[in-house]
Amino acid sequence: MNQWVIDSSDQDFESAVIDRSRQTPVVVDLWAPWCGPCRTLGPLLDRLAEEHHGAFILAKVNVDENPELSRALNVQSIPMVLGFRDGAVVAEFVGALPEAAVRQFLAKVLPSEADRLAAAGDELRASSKLAEAEAAFRRAIELDARCDRASLGLARIVADRADDEQALKLLDRISPGPTRHAADRLAAEPAPAPELPHRDPDAVRASFSSHFRGVRAARSNAQPPPTENGREQE
Repeated sequence: MNQWVIDSSDQDFESAVIDRSRQTPVVVDLWAPWCGPCRTLGPLLDRLAEEHHGAFILAKVNVDENPELSRALNVQSIPMVLGFRDGAVVAEFVGALPEAAVRQFLAKVLPSEADRLAAAGDELRASSKLAEAEAAFRRAIELDARCDRASLGLARIVADRADDEQALKLLDRISPGPTRHAADRLAAEPAPAPELPHRDPDAVRASFSSHFRGVRAARSNAQPPPTENGREQE
């Protein structure tokens, strides 16, 4: 195996595959030693992993040694290959496909230009470079209207501007999956409270001082004349 090929199991699948796919796509090869087609497909996947120099990680899972994982992934036939990106399966196939078909599968798993722009937009937004982030998200959506990561990122920016209608339109376009869950959480968040106007403390004190001087004067003018023995002077 080369440096971009790993073995995975029931114990480490979540960290080695699901979590890792949030940074780098992971292709999972579900196989068994007795499977003839697996012995045909495996070397092809190894070669493509080396050819792509880390653009994706190839994780091999022996289904005989990891029955719980096989059940969780609903493996019915092998070889079965799953492509994970951003924590979710984005493409899959069963059987020893020819190289051209496997390359087509990889094209669905590897990030597109729109995906790269959306990732850059997330980094720019995290750095508070909102104008640049918005431009990256909008360009990503121009390239691929189904780029959920860009739609979510742009929705966050317009929601912060209190443009709820536009944010909801963007969120409605997002497909089921982890990004959809994040979109639902964003849609459920209450609108931010309006900012109160800034008040200069000295101006506030001066205003109150002026107000109370007026109150004291009004009370003084309203007082009855002095009295003797509880009666008003005549």
